[in-house]
This record gives sequence, C-alpha cells and structure tokens, in this order.
Amino acid sequence: IRFISHLDLMRTFERAFRRADLPIAFTKGFNPRPKITFTPALSVGITSSSEYIDVEFYEDVSMHDVAFKLNRVLPEGIKITGVKQADETLPLSMLNGAKYVVTVVLGEVNPEELKKGIDILSQQDEIIVERNTKSRKKFVNIAPFIYSLDLFNYDSDTADIFMSISVGQQGSVAPRTVIRELERILAKKLDVVSIHREEIFYKNDNKISPFNIAEHINPEDSKQGPL
Repeated sequence: IRFISHLDLMRTFERAFRRADLPIAFTKGFNPRPKITFTPALSVGITSSSEYIDVEFYEDVSMHDVAFKLNRVLPEGIKITGVKQADETLPLSMLNGAKYVVTVVLGEVNPEELKKGIDILSQQDEIIVERNTKSRKKFVNIAPFIYSLDLFNYDSDTADIFMSISVGQQGSVAPRTVIRELERILAKKLDVVSIHREEIFYKNDNKISPFNIAEHINPEDSKQGPL
C-alpha cells in the first residue's frame, strides 16, 4: 500500500464507501463528487498511522458501522482504527505539520557522529535546496520548515531519526530532503530503510495542536454482526 499514490488512495476510499453501501453525500452540479476531504498527501513509499478523512453522509450512520463496513472492503494494508463525529474546530485543510520516524542504515556512520550531524543541521538558520518547478528552477530555504530533529533510537546496524516538519501548501519539506542535507553535513551516505508518519498536527505561533481521534473503537466489533 505504501507504493500507491495519493490519487490512488483517494480512489480506493471512494470505491470503498460505495462497496460498503454507506450513505455518502455528493456535491451538486454537472460532475458530482463524494464529499471527502483528506489530510496532506503522503508521499509514495511512506507508511503512516496518522491519516485522517472527513466524510459527509446524507443520513445518520453508526460510527461502529462506518469502521466495520469499510474494513470489510478495504484492501490489505489499509485499516480504519477510529471514528468520531467531526466538530470542525480544526479542519483537515488547516493541518500543516507532521512527525516522522526515518530509519537509516548506519554503515560507516557511528551513532555519536550521527547525533552531532543532527545537532548541526538543527541549529542552521538557512538550508538552501534547489527545487524544480514546471517553468524553472528555484532555491528555497527549508530551515523554517524543520521544527525539530533528533536521534530517536539506534542499535549496531540502524538508527531511528525523529523529525517534526512542515507539510501543506504554506511550505513543506520532504523527509528524504532532510536526510540528504544530513548526508551533506556528514559527508557520508545514509541508506533509508523506512519512513513512517506518526502524527499530524496544526502549528500556529510556535504552538502545536495535535490532531487525533480521541474515541478509538474496535473496528471488528459491530452491533450488526457479520454483513
């Protein structure tokens, strides 16, 4: 599943809602679309346990039924773990930060050396990278988009790097871009084993508001029984 695109993920859920026979609402007009909103796109190759969807139904439906019915039709690798009624105090479109754990192979880099490189990168006020757009190349300072960076865990072979970074339209940086800049400081290669998005949040004036579903449910439990 981590190798499908964000567009493929959107299509997967649109089909899943139809196959689950859930009363999803549609927009009006010439080309009706299901009323579904997703969190900022997850790059191909990255796993996540913090993806959220806002969906509107045209009639009342049990939260347990939503999870149970969707999990019966979703492909292996995608699972609904919690459902709650949205209060719209923090729309998904406002979410602008995410926390990742990036696992790398240490190779020629020892943990102390890696920690020192992370500290150097974290303290830089300017990190200029080149980005290609459709019309031209441009240079962007990604330092403001890196909120925190730390060595989370390590053993003799691998290390987990924890990073909290900006996502969304206001400005973003990819985890692999941060790793490339760390390689530049170390002057050594860091092979990425995996990247996992652990949390997504809203950051405003240096204040972070975590986004999570407080009311977790057991998706296998349903008052209706097997469908």
